[in-house]
Amino acid sequence: MIIVERYVFKGFIGTFLFCVFIMWILYIIGDIFGFLDEILREHISLISLLSFYFYLTPLILVQVIPICTLIACVYVFGNLNRHNEITALRASGISVWEILKPVLAVAFLISIFVFILNDRAMPPAMRIANRIRYEKLDVGKRDKSQTITLKNIAIYGYGNKIIFAKEFDIEKNTLSDVIIHQHDVKNDLIMKISVQKMFWTAGKKWIGEDAILYRMNNKGEFIGEPVVSKTMEIPISETPTDFINNQWKPEFMSFMQLRRYLKIFATGGVKTRQRLLVDLNYKLSFPFTCIITILISAPFALSTKRGGALLGMAKGIIIAILYIPVMAIGLALGKGGMLPPLVSAWFSNILFGGVGVYLLNKF
Repeated sequence: MIIVERYVFKGFIGTFLFCVFIMWILYIIGDIFGFLDEILREHISLISLLSFYFYLTPLILVQVIPICTLIACVYVFGNLNRHNEITALRASGISVWEILKPVLAVAFLISIFVFILNDRAMPPAMRIANRIRYEKLDVGKRDKSQTITLKNIAIYGYGNKIIFAKEFDIEKNTLSDVIIHQHDVKNDLIMKISVQKMFWTAGKKWIGEDAILYRMNNKGEFIGEPVVSKTMEIPISETPTDFINNQWKPEFMSFMQLRRYLKIFATGGVKTRQRLLVDLNYKLSFPFTCIITILISAPFALSTKRGGALLGMAKGIIIAILYIPVMAIGLALGKGGMLPPLVSAWFSNILFGGVGVYLLNKF
């Protein structure tokens, strides 16, 4: 049995890695062709492009890995089926679950990798990628697009800081009505700064006018008197570019960052809190897409009907692709308040996973 597991494992992992590489290349090529005219017109350097796509890689991998697990599963088991190897294994008394075991084990490890990549690597990488895009790649668009004032800016900053500004004047690099919260490692609020206006200076610092700084202990009690100042240097590392490109998006925040954001900014609105809770639960459910696509596509790829191997592979891909719109519908119902956040985030996983297990047990 170990030989069979090794054989299935090698076939799956080799196909999976090949698919990831091809999908990564195709993603980059397609993205480059999307603004090729700007690259040539603005003479964007090769180093800038390589740096941008290096930091964009975590996002690309998170998006393509579930598709690659689907393709690898369908290809490997469909190929085994075409050569009657599945029939031989079943005739030897090996169950479908034993055949699937190495693939499911690898898919579980891939799911953990996707969660870590999505939670740890992607948020800081996207911060840098957006900065490179703004400073190096979108130079030609800046004069046309940066004559506006952005409203309700919120970003997760360095040092466990959440920064909210009512307005950001891009031309003047000025933030208005700013609130900054800083947390410790236990998510306790330890500092709050309220600033009427913040200006980005030539010395690459933020200077605030009419600022008030509060310090708290882990019980929420104020430490000492608040610091009130007409002019104060604001202790944040973010630049104007960060406020333009790194506004709060759930997909670009870690699980803990999103929890802190939910705790601070969603206490006043039921609808906002509902949407954030859906996004928070989705961060846990999304990595398991790799396992679910295998469970739902494997029964069709393993079809042993005569002449049905290729048709089974096609059915497996089509059924698994339906997972995406069903998942989107579940999330939409959750954000609309029609389903509890936990149910909406896990709805498609439970539905397709259950169907997949049922079909596999019928073999």
